Order: sequence, then structure tokens, then C-alpha cells
Amino acid sequence: METYFALRSLVSPGSPGLAEWRLKVYPKLGRKLVLLKKLPELFPSPGLLLRLLQGNAQEARIALVRIGETAERLADAVHEFWQIAVAPYWARIRSHVQTEQAALERMLAVGGVEHLLSNVLGGGHWSTPVLELPHERDGDVRLDGRGLLLVPSLFLPQRQGHLLDVADPHGQSPLLLPTGPVSDPEAFWAEPEDEGHALAALVGATRASALEALVVSRTTGELARRLGISAPGASQHTAVLRGAGLIATHRDRNTALHELTPLGRALLRSQGVTGVDEPAGDWLRGPLPEPALCP
Repeated sequence: METYFALRSLVSPGSPGLAEWRLKVYPKLGRKLVLLKKLPELFPSPGLLLRLLQGNAQEARIALVRIGETAERLADAVHEFWQIAVAPYWARIRSHVQTEQAALERMLAVGGVEHLLSNVLGGGHWSTPVLELPHERDGDVRLDGRGLLLVPSLFLPQRQGHLLDVADPHGQSPLLLPTGPVSDPEAFWAEPEDEGHALAALVGATRASALEALVVSRTTGELARRLGISAPGASQHTAVLRGAGLIATHRDRNTALHELTPLGRALLRSQGVTGVDEPAGDWLRGPLPEPALCP
């Protein structure tokens, strides 16, 4: 999804700070730039492009008729674009999005749905049982009790939401929300030096992901869900990281809250991971309630 909205950002302003990204990416795309700029118009939603990449015959025929390109050539162009424009920065993008996701969770817990949408999209009205929100296209979506899955996106234009036409495995409708701008665009889009692989080689891939996730303090259960592993597995990894002095664990009754130590933050900063300059304030400590997005 980020690759799709990155494609759209080739021709639209997007988030603040993407001008620096375009300066880095444009010269590397060469003659494919003309074709890549056509894709968002040819496929006005991520689902349409995804179905092409998955080999959907109808989408392939549409592409061939409208611009005279085969599905294979379009798929190759998208893959090359990902390799040039998104993959080298993926560790930074993921860290930034994870930090923004935690901020959205707190905003939702404190003020509810309308507070979140008003701050992120500049509007949103909850009139039971209907949620109205500003969107780039008109339409009604029936959730049928499944709720919305809120997904932060770095490449989505500011103050603009996008309801994806691709359901998640649980049948929820994902609503993309723009993240805040990166604090230092020049540093964020600087040529990476394979930092993700270096950190993974040092502590292991799962523990590297755990360290990045703990830029925001999390309980064992929250960390397990973030990493897609079991709670006992998350406990084992946090024990190793705690033993190495990279994280600290605070207990409140039966809840364990993990956070980075100064050494852990220094390690992430040395690997180019963003969002680790300042620890969370005391008001953020303690487990967050599970958000009930939409009934």
C-alpha cells in the first residue's frame, strides 16, 4: 500500500518532506518514470493495482488496452520502483509509522473517534450508527459490525483519508490516515547504509524488530501483537534484551511495561532508526486500552 501511494506521490504533493524524497528518487527511475506516473490514473485504487500484480486477467486486459503495456511489464516496473524508491528506506518508514500508530492509539483512547478524525483529517462526525468523514471520493461502506482498521501511511497526502478496497484477513475495512511529517527530511531520505540488516545481524531479526517497536513503551501483549508472535515468545525476547541492558521493564501489578534504555536508544540512533531521540513522558506509562473503533 505504501508503494501505491508512493507512486501517487510522484505527481502529487503528498506529505511535507516528500520533496526531498522525489529529489533522491527521480534520477534513479530513468525512462520508467513516464510509465510509473501513469499507473495511479490507470489504477485509481490500490486494490486494482494489487489484482494486476496478482495476475488478474481482467486488470491485465485493461492495462493492455488503455496504454498498450503487458501486465508483466507493469509488474516489473512496480517492482523496480519499490526497490528504488521504498525498500531502501523501509526500516525508517516502518519506525516512523509505528510511532505515529501509537500516537493515534492514544488519541483514540483519550478523545474517541471524532477527536482522532478531527485532528488527523480535519473533520469527521459520528452520528450513531453512521460515521461520516472527509474522503477523496463519495460512497457508502457498510461495516456490518466488523469495525474499521486504522492504518497510518507516510505517503498519503496530509488531511486526506483513504478507505482501501482491500479487506484485511478479518474482513475489516482499512482506513488509511496520513502520518505527521518526518522531523528532518534531509536525514530521513539520506542514502541508507543497510542499517536494518546490520542491526538484525547484531541481535537477530525478531529482537531488532522488538527494539524498533519499543521506541514507544509497550506491554508484553502489545509487543507480541506488534511482532506477530506469542506472548511467551515476546517475554523470552524481552528477557534477552533486558539482560543486554537495551530495555528496562517496569511492573504494575500483573502488567509488565517495556521501554528502551539510553543504551537501547543510542543503538537504534546509530543504526539510523528515527523517532528515538526522546523517551516517552510519564503520562504515557501504563498499558493502553484496546480501542473499539466502530461498532
